[in-house]
Amino acid sequence: MFTILLLAATLSFNEPAATKGAAIERWAEAVGGRARVAAIQAIYREGTIEIAGMQGTIKVWHTADGKYRKEEQVGPYASIETFDGSTGMLKQGDAPPHALAGAELQRARSSAFANANAVFFAFFPERRRGTLELEGDDTLVLKPEGGIDWRVTLDPQTALPKTMTHQQDGRTITVDFAAYEVVDGFKLEKEIHRSTGDARFNAVIRFSKTVLNPPIDGSLFSIAP
Repeated sequence: MFTILLLAATLSFNEPAATKGAAIERWAEAVGGRARVAAIQAIYREGTIEIAGMQGTIKVWHTADGKYRKEEQVGPYASIETFDGSTGMLKQGDAPPHALAGAELQRARSSAFANANAVFFAFFPERRRGTLELEGDDTLVLKPEGGIDWRVTLDPQTALPKTMTHQQDGRTITVDFAAYEVVDGFKLEKEIHRSTGDARFNAVIRFSKTVLNPPIDGSLFSIAP
């Protein structure tokens, strides 16, 4: 009897991990396979962004080890944000750049794995610095070390991310993945809708160019004073 109870307890204890692993495997297969993702060291994307009736441009560089640079220009507003894996900088308009700290830096540590870049955190536990847990049947909660929770809800039919949410400045930021495309065997979002809870700041982003493994210069991930 003791052996049976011990076996049942062991199975019950292992069940969440097995379910989490199955969800990750479905996601990996949906985007092109774990081997395809493992060969990607960096992603460059550019496209258009619409906010409050204004249209602009967005350019983003992400690396598999958690660095990024994001440039946005919408109407008279411009920003550049960088994160080199440990420190972040933000420049808005003509103001001098400032170092990210506190909640801004926590958010940046997780922004390194936003959208398609979440695969770099989710698929490779040997690289991961942080935690990944299953919430319900289809939501994976990514929390990079020193970062914030990033919730990825997979579509039960396609196993691709359907939404991604996080908390920022007391608001829930929700990204809906409206369309996908395949680039060199890797499936990633083509169009996303970003909701902030305030319609004035909602955004639609449509990517028009994607380059996998572009040349990367380390200076990309810093802003000169």
